[in-house]
Amino acid sequence: MNMKSIGKLFLVLALIPTVAFAKDGYNITIKISGMKNEKVLLGYYFGDKQYIKDSGITDITGKVIFKGSDAIQGGIYLIASFDKKLLFDFVITEHEFTLETDTIDYLNNMKVKGSPENEAFFAYSKFTTKMAIEATEVERKMRKAESVNDTAEARKNKIALSGYDEKVKEYRKNVTQEHPTFLIAKIFKMMEDIDIPHAPVMPNGKIDSMFQYNYFIKHYFDNFDFTDDRLVYTPVFHPKMEAYITKLTLQIPDSIIKASDFLIEKTLKSKEISKYIIYWITNHYETSEYMGMDAVFVHMALKYYTDTKLTFWVDDALRFKITERAQTLNYNLLGKKGQNLNMPDSAGVYQSLYNVKADYTILLFWDANCGKCKEEIPKIMELYKAQNAKSNLKTNKKVEVYGVGMTPDAKEWKKYIHENKLPWINVNDPNHESNFRKFYDVYSTPVIYLLDENKNIVAKRLSTEQLKEFIEKGVK
Repeated sequence: MNMKSIGKLFLVLALIPTVAFAKDGYNITIKISGMKNEKVLLGYYFGDKQYIKDSGITDITGKVIFKGSDAIQGGIYLIASFDKKLLFDFVITEHEFTLETDTIDYLNNMKVKGSPENEAFFAYSKFTTKMAIEATEVERKMRKAESVNDTAEARKNKIALSGYDEKVKEYRKNVTQEHPTFLIAKIFKMMEDIDIPHAPVMPNGKIDSMFQYNYFIKHYFDNFDFTDDRLVYTPVFHPKMEAYITKLTLQIPDSIIKASDFLIEKTLKSKEISKYIIYWITNHYETSEYMGMDAVFVHMALKYYTDTKLTFWVDDALRFKITERAQTLNYNLLGKKGQNLNMPDSAGVYQSLYNVKADYTILLFWDANCGKCKEEIPKIMELYKAQNAKSNLKTNKKVEVYGVGMTPDAKEWKKYIHENKLPWINVNDPNHESNFRKFYDVYSTPVIYLLDENKNIVAKRLSTEQLKEFIEKGVK
């Protein structure tokens, strides 16, 4: 990836919960018979990752106590072995409770004391495990019937198999109705499918083919309780959010920006959820390998990171770096008119980028001492000559190159131009007056932009092969 990324600066932000469910500390006892004098880890889910909260060593009975005087964030937690092998998940919504099990069967031998939510959580886990075992056996019978062309038996088992999914959905629905304030009830609600009505008939008698898709997108988050910070501390929230942004939303900047603003507006009542979504979208598109997605980063940075209340977790130094980076990228977003450059050529005559007359202008930033530049310039020369050959002018677009030399020694720059007979406009910036590094985000060489006849940015940070493809296809 060529884009200079500050994404790594964001990573630490995801590790610091800012809101917790209880103020009286926590005291959680875990007893695992058969696991004595072993180190275990207490972890938690956050977005699409898991983090370690605490660790402890079991006594001879397998008991370990995790406790602290500070509040602990509510959510789905996990117990793992020292080598990070998951033993089981559980829920933290109460600040003091006990879980007892053994190494023979962590789930089915689990006993809960002092936590109604974990009683419901493990009852559901046991139920779904039982359903999965039964469904696997039914599927085995169905496959066997299919292999001997016993269609009646295969159909019967296929119908039975679909019934297991309905049983699980019904179980979730009952939990949601009986315990609506439980975290797992809110997780189950997030997992529910949206009930989409039939598309209406339009005045012209036709069915609106986009109705159901638009309805689904509009109501995608209807079952999310965005007032509950705990949702982001579950393994269910992130995949649903990511699917909405990256799969259900058309992956062009305008559509992504619209979807992001729509989602963030819904989450502003929850500091933890809005924090995570703002962080994730900004980081995801700032580090994207796809050309043009930096427009999403610029939007997120300039709309949200300049607001100290919305991005309350960001310190002044990081906020400055993010917004400064966005302001630089804002000059050179795809579709925008590139900033004019006016620099002296090798004869000392100033040449303006805006005065270049061509269907396409290749804006090339290069250094005579750069090995990669020496590889690319001959290829650009070949492309330049082929596009501008007299025999092809009727069918091909005229191409000009505005080459900005970045060689520190002007003599070396001029020598390279002369020896390699570079036929295009060659300029440099000896007095550092053009600000080209900021306008075109140049921090290495070579950097290649493609501008149209009006000097709008068609593409950027291209290889010569990509440059040729853009010109041949006539992309604007």
